[in-house]
Amino acid sequence: MLHILLPTDFSDTSFKAATFAFDLFGTGQVKYTAVHTYLKPAFDNVLLPRIGDSTRIEAVNGLRRFERKCRKYAGKMVLARKVSPSMLTDVLNELAQKKGADLIVMGTQGAGNYGLVGSNTTAVVLARTPVITVPSQWVPAPVSRILLAYDGGTLDSSTLKPLIDVAARTHAEVVLAHVRDNIPAFDKRADRKHVAELFDGVPHTFVTVQGDEVMKTMDDLARQGRIQLVAVIHRQKGFWEGLFHSSKAKRMALHTTVPLLVLPERTQGPK
Repeated sequence: MLHILLPTDFSDTSFKAATFAFDLFGTGQVKYTAVHTYLKPAFDNVLLPRIGDSTRIEAVNGLRRFERKCRKYAGKMVLARKVSPSMLTDVLNELAQKKGADLIVMGTQGAGNYGLVGSNTTAVVLARTPVITVPSQWVPAPVSRILLAYDGGTLDSSTLKPLIDVAARTHAEVVLAHVRDNIPAFDKRADRKHVAELFDGVPHTFVTVQGDEVMKTMDDLARQGRIQLVAVIHRQKGFWEGLFHSSKAKRMALHTTVPLLVLPERTQGPK
């Protein structure tokens, strides 16, 4: 059974991310876990008795309301709840390890300054669990074309599995876009043969573009190609490493015009 984590700060954006997951993966043979983390007071104050308990109770009640909202939207489903005073990224990593979570689906911007989901998006996309971030401006639409930003590096079936599963589920075409950032082009013939084997049975095409501003180029391609999902591979080393360890990562998570699937590279072993 597929296990999907749904971080929420109870904002409209986090609920929009949940509806994206429900629409894409359905509720049959899928287990969802709604996750909310809250700030636990660091000290006791006699003038504010039981403030820690009240904060926890508020979080628990908020998550129950979020659950009811999800069930009203999607109907009968397997939906668990997790409330914790720990850091969101720590809770998600623990759930992924102990409960075998396959995917995280989260909004890119939280509510107000607190914004747990928004403030943690960049950290979460660097996790070892695949993540789909859904922007607040996302407009629901069937996924028919997926743009994979291809850096010319090694591709393997383990890394691509979440992408291929989504493509197979939606019968979508995968557009592999090699964005050249003033780097010599890769050997298209050899790579295309290997990619064709990996995407066996999945419609796919290739396009190579020049783009010094990678995210702008990807956004432009998404708009021009009527793309409903953008996918990128997070490599530990190489060109994309800088993308995920700089201000560009935040811009990617917060300002992409369509949902973004981040695929952790699996060649160095499982999470």
